[in-house]
Amino acid sequence: MRLASVAFTIAAIAALPSLADARPFTAGVGIGRSQSKADAEGEASDTLQVFGRLSFTKRLAVQLELQKLELPYDAATVRSGTLHLVVELGHRGHLFPLLFAGFGGDKFNDAYGYEISGSHTEGGAALEYRADGGLTIGADLRLGGRSIDDDQYKIQPVYNDNSSIALYAPETLQPGEYRSARIYAGVRF
Repeated sequence: MRLASVAFTIAAIAALPSLADARPFTAGVGIGRSQSKADAEGEASDTLQVFGRLSFTKRLAVQLELQKLELPYDAATVRSGTLHLVVELGHRGHLFPLLFAGFGGDKFNDAYGYEISGSHTEGGAALEYRADGGLTIGADLRLGGRSIDDDQYKIQPVYNDNSSIALYAPETLQPGEYRSARIYAGVRF
């Protein structure tokens, strides 16, 4: 029994460097810009992201990303969640090229209380720098397609203090193709 515990201790100490290098979980934040094809002549939207990535093998991981888009009109925001499959293409030193594909959901809200739900699929490529200590810095480019579940051009009532009604047609999240770019930083542990 004592020999088994000594062997286990030696094996655990020998495995520590490989466990430290594995670092299967990455968490981080990012900023970027996104623009729909339907709004190509207009202004792009600013984005903020948080993400968590779990590696299953050396080259395969899943990533959950939560994102907030600030649309350039009417104090409107979009919140989205995306689940990505991430594939590492190898590495050269500390640089890691990645490919990913994902799907998710969107929720649009504007200052007047108008809400729209939608879904999207996207894919893209990224280049990450991974430092020995666990710091990860990267940049990615994405192309995607979005569908809207609700009628986005419906006229909406707006109530003011005098209980009178005004009508407006909200500018909303656009269905169709979109493109985005971001930079991000994270920590592997």
